[in-house]
This record gives sequence, structure tokens and C-alpha cells, in this order.
Amino acid sequence: MKKKSLRLIALTLASVMAVTVAGCGNSDASSSNGNTAEAGTSSGAESTDTADDEVVTLKMFIRNQSKYTGLQEDPVAKYIEEKLGIRIELTVDSSLGGTTAQTSTFNELLATKLASNDLDDIMDFGSPAGNPEILNNLQHAAEAGMIIPLDDLAAEYGKNISTDPRLTVRNDYRREYMYGDGKFYSIGGWGGMGLDQLPGAAAWIRWDAYKEMGYPEVNNDDELLKEMQEKYPETPGGEKIYAIGGAFADPQGMGDGFVNRDYPLSKGYEPLEGNYAVYMNHATREVEAPLLDKDSFFWNGVKFYYKANQMGILDPGAVTMSSSEYSEKVNKGAYLASFNGWGVMGKEALLEGLGMTDSGYMPLPPFEDVVSMPLYWESVLGGNEFAITKNCEHPDKAMEFLDWCLSEEGSRVITQGAEGLAWVRNENNEPVLTEQFKKDNAEGVVDMAETYGKWKYAGINAFQHIDMDSDGNYIQPEQTPDIDSYSAVKKDALAYYGADSFTDYFTNLKTPDGKDLPTILWGSYATGIGTKPDDIKQQYAQINDYMYKQIFKMIYAKDDAEYDALQQEAMTELEGMGLDKVVEWYDTRMKEIRSDLDGLIDDAVKAYTVK
Repeated sequence: MKKKSLRLIALTLASVMAVTVAGCGNSDASSSNGNTAEAGTSSGAESTDTADDEVVTLKMFIRNQSKYTGLQEDPVAKYIEEKLGIRIELTVDSSLGGTTAQTSTFNELLATKLASNDLDDIMDFGSPAGNPEILNNLQHAAEAGMIIPLDDLAAEYGKNISTDPRLTVRNDYRREYMYGDGKFYSIGGWGGMGLDQLPGAAAWIRWDAYKEMGYPEVNNDDELLKEMQEKYPETPGGEKIYAIGGAFADPQGMGDGFVNRDYPLSKGYEPLEGNYAVYMNHATREVEAPLLDKDSFFWNGVKFYYKANQMGILDPGAVTMSSSEYSEKVNKGAYLASFNGWGVMGKEALLEGLGMTDSGYMPLPPFEDVVSMPLYWESVLGGNEFAITKNCEHPDKAMEFLDWCLSEEGSRVITQGAEGLAWVRNENNEPVLTEQFKKDNAEGVVDMAETYGKWKYAGINAFQHIDMDSDGNYIQPEQTPDIDSYSAVKKDALAYYGADSFTDYFTNLKTPDGKDLPTILWGSYATGIGTKPDDIKQQYAQINDYMYKQIFKMIYAKDDAEYDALQQEAMTELEGMGLDKVVEWYDTRMKEIRSDLDGLIDDAVKAYTVK
């Protein structure tokens, strides 16, 4: 088969914070509905009663949250030993992979092991998304015979990976686009169609303020600005409240993210690789080039902040503020709105502690110009690459292990912890948390990775914690909404929406012309862009540098005339920077990727039963 050069791997491994070490201290764990299970007992994993000499030890070079190398003794490791007859021996611990610097160290060690052919039974190559070197490592290892083809092993020992259509598409992708001989040599973990209950990319507002306004209908940016003007002059601590803020003093890619990322994404557009020049329209999956259209979604975002400043409701400190300072003010309730819901959601308890009773942020219904409200995180091709090496003496057991990790059960145990200890099944066969787990998780004292196995091996699982299983339950039970425990803010918003759940409301919205509002944030396409020609990199770098400075000049323009002049100046300058060539290259590249992958991705999405 002809070798193709796509670099398409989905979301990278999410970083997981480990807490301090402590013991569970309770031999019984009860579910949230009163069911009980003996601690350490796995109701879903039948005991194999395997003799010691039948248990196989597999050495693994994988990212993890373990405090130590060697044989693992946590409940998930014991669960796997009981169920599969496999013991996990880690050759790296959590000191290699939890931060950007540690990830670099992990990759350096991986390169050293590859160079010396010192490979463990199972190797974690990481995610090639944004890192072509990792894909080169995989291809070189396959060509050199250092990692083995998995087709026959999967057919014989991988009942999930060879039959589940959500997983077979990942194998098909690797056969066709990653390796050159029609075989697949790695398995893609950490992917799926993760479902957020609330849209992080939307116009979020202080719901208590919105309630006191009388829930006015807000259909566009101008109406939002008007409603926020002169509301809530001070916090209980005496700090002036502004409609909106920013951390504009941060460097490019962060300080300008409020304008070139957060605002456009709230409308359904995402900058490709952070570029000002080209965006993905998540409703159409097409490339949009907004900079030469003065009325585009991008310029509308710049004008929103300009208007807020003219009205005196943009925090004047935004121009010198860092992201940490901005977050501190959010935590004090000092802003009425944000286009980045992930930064303001879940603040009810913090605000309550400051004397702001029943305060918090919730998303408004979509405005008229919203083309997509992303709820589903599409990464159906998988991300982190795991391979079985030629040094493995038990490739059949290695495949059994990987196949279990990629199952719904394996993904649940890996992200939540051992069944019978972290969670049990209730009388309706639904996975629910045990009371002891909820207590320990809430108190933040117990090391959840070592005590329950939660997140300890995350990344090797196929499905994300916010994916839904075949029965409609979240892979990670703690993601299951408990309406009874909702804050007053959430309960009031849900009543305002008039729906049984947030998911029911936001997944059934309509566009102004009566069509279903798209809800998928497409992740697989942009990660396949790969290496750019040097001239394109130079041109978009120049454009990004210029726009980073220009947008702030425009936001703080003294009047409309100066704003209009600066906008026209920018559009003229951009034409001379090679903007058309950057747009053409990205547009052509994305069309190539879509031509190859639309069918695979669409089939996978259907397998997840997403509308």
C-alpha cells in the first residue's frame, strides 16, 4: 500500500494531578445509592485463581502516575492480575511525564531506548499530534523490526479491538496512513467522542446577575454589552466589577487568546494551529479566512472588546494583567461575563465563601451568529501510540492487556479506579461511586491513584472519561450528573432552559433557520496537518506577530475613526505579508486530509451514535 504522510492523531494525554499519599482506612465501600461491596473485591472481574507460575509479568514503558517503578500493587494492578493473569512492571514513574518538562524527559529517554534497542514489552511512544518526530520514531521502529505488526494478534487475542467499530477504525487509520505495508504496529489510546454537559465555548454570564436583570433575551454581542452596562458596581470586598476582563500582558498565544481563540470558538470557529490567518469552521469542517473580511467573526471579536472599552466596562487593568491575576479576579466574581466557560465554571463555592450567595457563571443560549456550539470532543482516531516490541516474550498476553485497556470496562477502571472499591453497579446495573471513594475524593487527602487506581495509567485507555458507554453511561462514573446536588445557580439555569438535563438542552438546539445546531469540536483534522514548508511558517509567524500587536491597538483606539483606520491598515499590511499563500496552503492541505479521512471519521462518529 502506498505510504501516506498524514500526521493525524487526536487529543494528547491529559495531565493528571496526584495528591498526597495516604491509606484508605476503610475495608468497606458503599455506592451512592446504598449498595455495598467489600473493598478490594471486583464484582466485574471474575477471579481466575491462577497459580503464581501462570501469571505473566509485562514490563511497560508508559506514562503513569505511580510513585515508584517496578511491580505495581495498586487496586487496578491487582484487578488486572486477577482478571488477566498479568502483572504490571513499570520502568518509569510519574516523575517522567506529568509536566511539559517531564514529558520532554520522557521523550528523551524514549529516544535513548530506541537508539540502544533497549525496549520493554509495551512501549508508549506518545502522541504524534504536533510532534512529527514521534511518528518518525514509530515508522523507523516498524521498519527496523523493533515493534511487531498487530493484525494477527488483534484478530486472535483482541476481541474488542478487532470487532468494536469505534476501535477498528483506529486500526484502519494506522494501516492506511501511518505505516507503509498495510499493517498496523501501534494502538491508539485516549480518544473517542467525549461529551461535555455544558459548552465551555460560549457566552458565559454571572447567572445571579442575569437573574436579577430578569433573564432578558440576548441574541447578539451588542445586546450582551447593553445588559451588562452599569450592573453590580462592586464585589462584597469592595472591588469594582467589570463586564469583562482579559490578561493581555501575557505573551502571544496566551494574552491574545481572549480575542483570537476564545471569542471565535464561542461562535464555532477555531484557529488552526493558533494562527490568525486560518480557522476551522466546526459546523462545515471547512477552512475560513476571516482577516480580509471586515465583518467576519474575527473582527467582530476585536470590535466587541473595543466597544466594551469605549463603554467603560472592560477592566482597564486587562492591558497589564497576567493570566494568574485574571484568574484571581474571576475567583472573586469581578467579571460579569467570559467567552471561555472552562475558566469560570464551577466557581459557586468560591464566591459563596466571599459572601456572594448563590452566585456563579452559566452559559447563555447561543447567539444568532453561532454556527456551532461544541459539546462533543471528536478524537475518534485515538492519540497516544502503544506498541508491542520484538523483545516481548508473551505478545499474546500483551495484546490481551491492551485489548482490555481499550474496552469500555478497562477505560472505566483506568479512569475511575477498581470496581468494587471506587465504584459498583446499582440495582439498575449503572456504575455508581462508592461512598468511601466520594468521601476520600472530596477531602483531597488520600492518594487516589495508589488507593483506588484512579487515573494512574490514564492514556492507555481507549475512551475518554467523558465518553459514553454502549448503555449511555459515562465511562467515568463521577461524570454522571446528580441534579439533586446541583448548586442553586445550576438548578436555576436548568429551570430557565426548561430541560431535564443540560445535555438534553444543549444537544437539541436549533439554528435560526430551524436546523440542528452542530455540536462537534473536530479534533482529528487539524492534528493531521503535519510539517509546513519553511516559507509558509515564516509568513504565518510574521502575520501572527503583527496581529498580536494590532488587535490591542484597535481595542484601545480612542474612537471609531481610529478603529476603522487601524482595521484598514491591518488588512492592507496583511495582503503584503503573504496572507493569500498561507490561506491557500492550509485550505489545500485540509481538503487533502478530508478527502482521505472523512469516510473513516464519519463511520466512527456513527458508531458512537452521535447526532
